[in-house]
Amino acid sequence: MRISTQNFYSGSGARLSDLQAKVGQTMQQIASGSKLLTPSQDPAAAVRALDVTQSMAVREQFGKNRESLRSNMGLADITLTSMQDNLAGINEQVILANNSTRTSEDLASIAIVLKGQQEQMLGLANSTDSSGNYLFAGQKSTTQPFQSDASGVSYLGDDQPQLVQVETGREMAIREGGRSLFPKDSNDKDLFALLGQTIAQLEDGSLSPAQRADSLKTLSQSIESTQVALSSRQTAIGVHLGELDRLDDLSGARLLQNTQELNALQDLDYNKTLSDLSRQQLSLQAAQKSFQMVSSLSLFNYLG
Repeated sequence: MRISTQNFYSGSGARLSDLQAKVGQTMQQIASGSKLLTPSQDPAAAVRALDVTQSMAVREQFGKNRESLRSNMGLADITLTSMQDNLAGINEQVILANNSTRTSEDLASIAIVLKGQQEQMLGLANSTDSSGNYLFAGQKSTTQPFQSDASGVSYLGDDQPQLVQVETGREMAIREGGRSLFPKDSNDKDLFALLGQTIAQLEDGSLSPAQRADSLKTLSQSIESTQVALSSRQTAIGVHLGELDRLDDLSGARLLQNTQELNALQDLDYNKTLSDLSRQQLSLQAAQKSFQMVSSLSLFNYLG
């Protein structure tokens, strides 16, 4: 009789503890709103939930990268448009200067205007983003790409683009080099060099109208090639901006799928869980009553 009683108390105590633990766990699930309180509850679901969460974090970072890229591209596009406007102004002065009736005073005045436009173009070529990084310096984003000294303007930036990842397996340049924006002619001179040369010639006034016309023609050709280079960069920016929009749509759809899957893995079905809680509480109450009744009977038999 003593052995049976011991087995009863041991088994009943274990069952009561198990039922109480289940009730407590269900109440915690209801309080937290999640059915996965610990990985041990459903290891496979817990592993998958972790994978989905990490995937969402990576995708959200891609989204931030795209926003940074879109901001920089937009700023670069605005700057390139200003550079195109600057070129149009330079071209106007070239047309004015290419007139045989111009006096030396006229040419000196045109030289002053061209010098200001050259400085403006240099400033645009050295434009920075909101973080102070140069837009057209490639990977050397903290180095001023176009630097001027007595010998002219030199490019000290990098020709390699600075890339950021915008989607799995896809990178885009957040900054590109600026050398290609100012193509060189057959004499290895770019717009800055030819502008400097023309300004000096206009200030000097020693060239004949025919010589001046030849020099201005060379500068006009450089203006045209620079316009083409700027337009080409703007076209590429437009294509990339369109791709970013498509990637945003694709990423948004995938994030929605991830969110739905994560909800299915983690979110609590309140109706089902409340029903489970009610059933568990009834089972616990029944087990407690049974334990009390058998305990009283055992005590009565022992006293009897």
